[in-house]
Amino acid sequence: MKEKRGLFQTIFGGRKDDDKGYSAYRLLSSWESTFVPYSGNAWDINTVRSAVDAFARRVSTAQPRHVRTDAETTVSVNDYLDRVLQFKPNPYMTASEFYYKLAAQYKIYNNAIAYPVYDESGKLAAIYPINAQYFELLEYMGVLYCRFRFATGSSYICEYSRLIHIRRHFLENDIFGDSNKPLETVLKTANTFNQSMSKFAELIAVIRGVLEVSNAVKTEDLNKRRDDFIRDNLRMENNGAGVIVTDAKYKYTPISDKTTPIPSTQLSYVKEEIYDYFGVSKEIVENTATPAQESAFYSGEIAPFFRKLTQAFTNCIFTEREVGHGNRIVFSSNSIQFATLTEKVSAAKFLTEIGAATLDQILTMFDMPTIGGEEGSRRVQTLNMVNAELADKYQTGGDGPKKDPPPEPEGGGEPPDDEKPPEDGGEEGKQ
Repeated sequence: MKEKRGLFQTIFGGRKDDDKGYSAYRLLSSWESTFVPYSGNAWDINTVRSAVDAFARRVSTAQPRHVRTDAETTVSVNDYLDRVLQFKPNPYMTASEFYYKLAAQYKIYNNAIAYPVYDESGKLAAIYPINAQYFELLEYMGVLYCRFRFATGSSYICEYSRLIHIRRHFLENDIFGDSNKPLETVLKTANTFNQSMSKFAELIAVIRGVLEVSNAVKTEDLNKRRDDFIRDNLRMENNGAGVIVTDAKYKYTPISDKTTPIPSTQLSYVKEEIYDYFGVSKEIVENTATPAQESAFYSGEIAPFFRKLTQAFTNCIFTEREVGHGNRIVFSSNSIQFATLTEKVSAAKFLTEIGAATLDQILTMFDMPTIGGEEGSRRVQTLNMVNAELADKYQTGGDGPKKDPPPEPEGGGEPPDDEKPPEDGGEEGKQ
């Protein structure tokens, strides 16, 4: 019978916890060396999910690159790392989905953890986001390890240095990001608000009208007259014509308006508290933000997160020697996409004036197909930015600024014998 293979075997190769003498890794800030990624009911609240989704969708447009830097230049390497990071981090996700999941974990759990897998030759083959039930820090022979325990009961131990770990609200705990305790009060309010509005809407949908009964004091009399009125007038088998007949004892007022009144003040309070906590705004969530608002959101939320990704991926994927030779994984996004057409034209004009952009780069700014080849890689520069040493020659036709004459040779200025003119003037002197 063929052995069943699951995601655990795919990621970790079917290896289980070894029997080394691990011990709990003792922290300075807590006796607990475990982290439980619990967010209460945050992800189940629509306002929270929309706020996190607004952030994660923008992060999913990340464009990671393997570059090599030195003191003067930054060069794109364009190797297998780019193919893994830009298109297919693992067999089950696209790059966009992978970075979306990391961003969502980062906001909901304040911790995002990914596990890179290498092939036999040591090359990066895949990266998987780890969504474990809890994480436990262990120590063996002075090395820090981390155990993942999943909801299925499976667990795996690996060195902590092999993990890509990004933290948010990183203050109290020594290793993990802090909990979402400040959000608990508003989450309870939001949950209570949603439940009450749901029940109220159901009640409004059920109530068909108001029946006023005169000369009835006891509750039993009211209930009996209500039941009699419903039986005689509101049931199809007893009132096929659909005509309601009442006397002076009854006054029936049907309810035609079934809309549910929404307390806007409470709703605005809940949304603003949640949006502020997750660093978004109403315009960002509803995709109605202006270019200036999008640019501010990119600078305040997306760019710092990309900075964390850059450092975490670089430190995990490369060795110290490779980092020392300038290897980096750089995360960025096309921030110019938030600009207006006028701002894009102004930026393109400036970049071409100083010769800082190629034709293909300018076309990419406007989402146009590139040319490619030598023509696409050609840089355009205005003559107003000519080299200062050539400015005079270009404007006046001269030879440029005059330079000091070369120094005279030592020894009194006498030229060498082979450079002295003939005493008789040579052939021209004889003639």
